[in-house]
Amino acid sequence: MPEWTVSQLREATQGTLLVGRGSEPVAGIGIDSRRLQPRQAFVAIRGPRFDGHAFLKAAIDRGASCVIVSDRPASVPTVPTILVPDTTNALGDLAAFHRRRFSIPVIAVTGSCGKTTTKELIAHLLGGTASVLKTVGTENNHIGVPLTLLRLMPTHQYAVVELGSNHPGEIAALARIAQPTVAVITNVGPAHLEFFGTLSAIRQEKLSLLALLDPQGAAIIPGDQLEVLLEAKSRLRQGMTPPPARAAAGGTFEERWPSGPRAGGGVTLLTFGSSDQCGIHLEETRREARGVSLRLHGVPGTFTVPLLGSHNVENALAALACVSVLGIPLDSVRDRLRQVATVTMRSEVVRCNGFTVINDCYNANPLSFARALELLSELEVTRRVVIAGDMLELGSFAVRAHQTIGQLAAQSGTDLLLTVGRLAHEMARGALAARDLSAETYETVHDLLAVLPSRLRKGDGILVKASRNVHLEQVTTFLQGIAHA
Repeated sequence: MPEWTVSQLREATQGTLLVGRGSEPVAGIGIDSRRLQPRQAFVAIRGPRFDGHAFLKAAIDRGASCVIVSDRPASVPTVPTILVPDTTNALGDLAAFHRRRFSIPVIAVTGSCGKTTTKELIAHLLGGTASVLKTVGTENNHIGVPLTLLRLMPTHQYAVVELGSNHPGEIAALARIAQPTVAVITNVGPAHLEFFGTLSAIRQEKLSLLALLDPQGAAIIPGDQLEVLLEAKSRLRQGMTPPPARAAAGGTFEERWPSGPRAGGGVTLLTFGSSDQCGIHLEETRREARGVSLRLHGVPGTFTVPLLGSHNVENALAALACVSVLGIPLDSVRDRLRQVATVTMRSEVVRCNGFTVINDCYNANPLSFARALELLSELEVTRRVVIAGDMLELGSFAVRAHQTIGQLAAQSGTDLLLTVGRLAHEMARGALAARDLSAETYETVHDLLAVLPSRLRKGDGILVKASRNVHLEQVTTFLQGIAHA
């Protein structure tokens, strides 16, 4: 990582240097005193469970070259100390400062579902011939995004950053840090309704990313979601708010963008989908044993996506659109796309003990649940079993949303529905109102596991899905354990 000086840290955070010299070198930034490397600066983040200020001595003992605090230390530290109003905001300021050191394309990916898979697809396609920085896992919040960007090195040629949000204003705040040159919006659906209230508010949150785009950047928009597309065009026509000025070594990326429709402020707008108006226009799909093959309008040959489900077709289209606006011929990434790996706990197909398990329990909202049910209905299995847990953060919409998913499960041919959690009975109620099927409810995952072997048969296709805090991945682990017993 390029070195800093204490003066640069103070400049980036607009803090006050309490102790030490500005010329002192700093080897990087860290927030965990246990993992701090020698000569890194320690940012004392105050979180819901821990306060970094309690670990200043530990950080200094591990070789911290500087500490950044929002509380004046009781005793004078032995290393340079910078006082800021808020250390979490300071972490974002440091990341934004560091990002401006680099004149490389930064791709920001957001959406109601498919963010992580699309991020991984883009990074994989670009990584064939280039060094790519990407978000690790789902570090897509006000801590994870800055830490990702602070890993930028001179050797990186691209950065692919995932932006998440469950409260209004978070995407814009993260975009101000990332200063993206390409914005990818996978889709907009009913997620985190407890905090947004309406689908329109969610749409506005996701599209707020566009206001922070580089004026010569590109926006990748789902062309099959008409309301999303129309609002995106409207926002782009209103003109762009330029990000902070680039470092002297920077500049625009105009030479990288192919000629194409520019929606406003020099921004390239490229849509993807099955509509014939889409720039990346899906003409035909064909299911294969381990995925799907695609045919795109105007592009010779087919593309093989080794991921199951129509939702992963959309994710692949978004990724192909992204590499296209970066000036990379689609034909050159055809082989890379064929080699992409499944992301853990996201439509991950696990075959064990005669079962075909769709391990899709990293998170859940009504849109992602509906797509998972569609994938289950496509499997060639003896029976279709849905093991479902609560979808969280839906607020006043929760009861109706769970009933609707139960109804969809019944309508999509589910033979057995096993539900877990506080709203399990609502999902079962929705299913039974739609069709007569076998439905059981359990209060806890432990209760379910106690009877699960007696409920399943060899040849079953099993969807395992819930919000992350339900920890339904224990079911998949349990089924794999049966295979090795």
